Amino acid sequence: MSFDEKLAKAVQDGVIPGAVMLATNRSGTLNYQKVLGRRSLKPGVEDPLRLDSVLTIASMTKLLTTIAALQLSERGHIGLDDDVSEHLPVLAKQPVLTGFADDGSPNLAKRDRPITLRHLLTHSSGAGYLFLHPQLRQYVQHVKPKKPSGTIDELFALPLLHQPGEGWNYGSGISWAGRLVEKLTGQTLGAYMDDNIFKPLGICRITFFPQDVSELDGQVSDMTFRQDDGGLRAAPPGLSFFPPLKDCLGGEGAYADLQDYMKVVRSLLLDDEKLLRRDTTRLMFLPQLPTQASRDGLRDAFEDPSWAVGDFSGPKELDWAYGGLLVVGDAHPLRRKGYLSWSGAANLYWFVDRDAGVCGVWGTQVLPAGDEAVLPLISAFEKHVYAMAEQANGAERTSKF
Repeated sequence: MSFDEKLAKAVQDGVIPGAVMLATNRSGTLNYQKVLGRRSLKPGVEDPLRLDSVLTIASMTKLLTTIAALQLSERGHIGLDDDVSEHLPVLAKQPVLTGFADDGSPNLAKRDRPITLRHLLTHSSGAGYLFLHPQLRQYVQHVKPKKPSGTIDELFALPLLHQPGEGWNYGSGISWAGRLVEKLTGQTLGAYMDDNIFKPLGICRITFFPQDVSELDGQVSDMTFRQDDGGLRAAPPGLSFFPPLKDCLGGEGAYADLQDYMKVVRSLLLDDEKLLRRDTTRLMFLPQLPTQASRDGLRDAFEDPSWAVGDFSGPKELDWAYGGLLVVGDAHPLRRKGYLSWSGAANLYWFVDRDAGVCGVWGTQVLPAGDEAVLPLISAFEKHVYAMAEQANGAERTSKF
């Protein structure tokens, strides 16, 4: 069965509501765009999904915020290994959760080292996610804090899971980095991105608050949830595990037309210096975890990658770079050393393989993350992109003779 046939069958069978796919290569001889399916599964809504439909991109926001933070670093506002505590007092006062007593009360230790921007950008600060880490849920059940509002200071005011640099836990570090951008610039994260990421690339359809953008009325895709019987249930856009948001969540909160998001990914592939200097972009494709303990933590996290979105069935030659998960070996059948990728909870995925000269973005709107029915489609998309890139590169080589 061809890739196109697999996709059509997946939509017809209700495996996914629809999908948007884009890919290109360095020379521009590959310009792949495909969309199929519906924008909503609500009864009576028959709108097709379009290339310019706006999707909840969830953790694909992290790449944008990482670029913003790296811009401030290269402009001298803060160093990658500078202590961020004075700018993020709520984060700075969090203790380290070391376990629980017999009566269920949490054992808390004082943080004994700085939290740096590098820690925030590489998930090595100790900041976790309530919905991902059971020990944080146990802590909350015991202390019974007030229900958080939609601000970063309240959503992520949770103990650290380890001392900074001494482990790896996927979590809220990049949202805190987004708050740091706001503190250093005096702008909201969204306004900063508009000026420094979106305008340089001609982007106008990425936002944290689509309800406030009249031009996007009727263009935001609904969410769906996988049910126990394998079917999909329609839901409003956004991530239901967060309350209505007041802040720009730099780790989770953006909505995007994937054609615009692709402009960011392509800029990294081309290394065109529209966003970052080449020496800074180079850092995004190099290992950045600061200690062996953090590298061990990443390895342990991907022993069972069911919490993540993407195909992790190959060799586990991995590190975390600025912006995403990094392949650090040559053993993968497709991905080259330096392959950078990450994803969004609603089973979205992006990748940049600068050595192979190709990049791609896949988007759908299905929760939970790592849905077993969607992951084979993401894997098939990636293989299809590499095959098309190889064909395009072969045609390009032939045309030169």
